[in-house]
Amino acid sequence: MVTPFGEIAGDLRIVDERIHSIGVRFDPEPGEEVLDAAGCVVLPGLVDPHTHIQLDTGIYKTPDDWAVGTRTAACGGVTTVIDFATQFPGQNVREAVTNRLAEAQDLAKIDFSFHVMLTELPDDDELDAWMADLVELGTPSAKVYTTYRPNYYQDDDSLLRVLRAAGRRGVVVMVHAENDALVSAATARLVATGKISLAYHGMARPALAEVEAVQRMLLLAREANCPLYVVHNSVARSSELIHAARQAGQIAWSETCPQYLTLDERIYAGEHPEWGIMQPPLRHPTEAERLWDLVASGAVNSIGTDHCDYTLLQKHGLDPLESQAVQDVLAKLPEEEREMVVLRAGLRDGWQREWREVALAMGTSRDAIRRLENDAVRRLQEANGALTTLHDAVAANGQPRLPFTQTPGGIPGLETMLPLLATDGVAAGRITWSRLAELTSTNPARVFGLYPRKGALLPGSDADVVVFDPSAETTIKAVNLHNIAGYTPYEGRRVRGRVRFTLSRGLVVSKAGEFTGHRGWGRLVEGRPFNAAHWR
Repeated sequence: MVTPFGEIAGDLRIVDERIHSIGVRFDPEPGEEVLDAAGCVVLPGLVDPHTHIQLDTGIYKTPDDWAVGTRTAACGGVTTVIDFATQFPGQNVREAVTNRLAEAQDLAKIDFSFHVMLTELPDDDELDAWMADLVELGTPSAKVYTTYRPNYYQDDDSLLRVLRAAGRRGVVVMVHAENDALVSAATARLVATGKISLAYHGMARPALAEVEAVQRMLLLAREANCPLYVVHNSVARSSELIHAARQAGQIAWSETCPQYLTLDERIYAGEHPEWGIMQPPLRHPTEAERLWDLVASGAVNSIGTDHCDYTLLQKHGLDPLESQAVQDVLAKLPEEEREMVVLRAGLRDGWQREWREVALAMGTSRDAIRRLENDAVRRLQEANGALTTLHDAVAANGQPRLPFTQTPGGIPGLETMLPLLATDGVAAGRITWSRLAELTSTNPARVFGLYPRKGALLPGSDADVVVFDPSAETTIKAVNLHNIAGYTPYEGRRVRGRVRFTLSRGLVVSKAGEFTGHRGWGRLVEGRPFNAAHWR
């Protein structure tokens, strides 16, 4: 067991959703269920500080929901996700949190918390009140962007206003750091010369843009006396700057992601460049090794996934329902059968649903969906070529149709983080199990005020536990994952280890790769504002 006091061999007892006790050897009490973890590593449930479930950017939307996203997390050993409540223009932060909670609370299958993503800022007095609201709501962290015009971008004066208001209230400010002028100029030069294929995505967002924005945000945060959390560092120099600031006494943290440790820019010249479309982009192969050195040394403070479940249909620019051929096929079906086919085949959103998911969406039984499918298939078989038309409409096996400037950025990663880090980190001798737990559970929980309820195997903590079998060898395949993207950039990669059990507050929500929990189990976990004493 990986505990805050070291790695120990022993047993763990759970009572009423909490860890009751940890010892060398317990005898089961009458009627007590026993889970066999022999030969396994027992970790605190992973706390992913950076996810985008059911994301709506105002331009793109992921077609997942909180049931899909948290199911995926549970099967990957993640027991708490910290996602984002977007304060859309015209809203205040209370409305943002209330609306996001309404989306999550009846569907979430594991626990969750929120950061609030700021877009349109009020005057200073109201902004100060917003920060007080974030503390009261239990969501004491706000995210800002130095890029993405027009929906998220904040200029330096706006950033400084946020940092000052947040610093006064102990609100942690997260930042997506890329210099907007450098990104915009690089993109414009590529577009002007016709270089718009996905192969040029990385060139449009140079590493210098990230490094400059990180350095500038550190300066502004120091001036404002505000704790700063820099998300998804893709460049080693970014993490080095943050670490140097910490060494000088500044409160700042560096986050990286599995993709920047295990993938690189060569993907853009390969067969599937769409698998690597993310912001910031993948970098030169040497950056991954440099980042691993910083992860091992302690200079990187946490690892999150930046999980974003865009589908291959979206990545390729496919919109089957706009196809006249697809419309002609669907017109051959009665209304109920038509809706069933649209949902089952993912023609609307790329989510190729199972029978039970279609039944839920249509408010009927699985048996009814089976009957509708049988009737629909019979009609389509009689219509020459209809089934092939539908299959071809959602087949993402050709070249992407969108330029890199219009391809939604983000990749799925919730279910693959732990095996990738166990393989390329622990099994490769770069980090220990204790360091892995610190990066993926303890530190995120501490930064965002969830510790020790989350992030540790301790008596009194929530019984969020991962039983991981390090001896198993598996191959990552999209078909075996529980998200809906339809792809993984790690397709075919051999990994060491597999999640045997995931427990959320004592409930077994995943067993041997299968989800065993249920909707509505997850609860909002309120965070506490930052307290420097926790880090001294």
